[in-house]
Amino acid sequence: MKKLFLSVAVISAMGLSAMANAASTPTVGATGTITFNGTISADSCVVHSDGPGTAGGNLTYNLGTVPVSALGTEANPSGGGTLTALPTDLNLSVECGSAATTVELKLTPTAVSGKGIAVSGGATNVQIMLVDTRTSTPAPLDFTSGSATLTGAISGGSSSIPLKAYYTHTSSGAATAGPANATVAYTLSYN
Repeated sequence: MKKLFLSVAVISAMGLSAMANAASTPTVGATGTITFNGTISADSCVVHSDGPGTAGGNLTYNLGTVPVSALGTEANPSGGGTLTALPTDLNLSVECGSAATTVELKLTPTAVSGKGIAVSGGATNVQIMLVDTRTSTPAPLDFTSGSATLTGAISGGSSSIPLKAYYTHTSSGAATAGPANATVAYTLSYN
């Protein structure tokens, strides 16, 4: 009986030991790789925005759906329609890590329409006008020469360039509805 009891105890201990080893060895469910991508640049100044679409140096703004009857004109982008034209704010912030004192932001549309930025996608006789709101008399930017340059003072390593974007009529005739998209390249220079 003692031998049977001892044999059962040894077998039980071996079983518990095997179960303990099995319980402490996790089962591998999946393996993979985590990849990090990016680029380190030598730029001393960068442009940021509080807009919803900012990735790297690219900024994206959604001007939304605007009724034809709300479109302003080149001279008066915020008015002129039977409905109120609502702008999209472009609150650009330039940050410089160098001892820069002034900054120039050159804006060059892919295509120009009169004084404004030409749109593509389906809407006709429509353009985008950008308005510089840094002064008490906001002024539309004039892209007639193909680009427009904004200058600002840098204080504490940054400069703010607030703009408003409006869809407006062109001088070519009545506007028609449809998608209205545009692209503007920017170049940042500083002294």
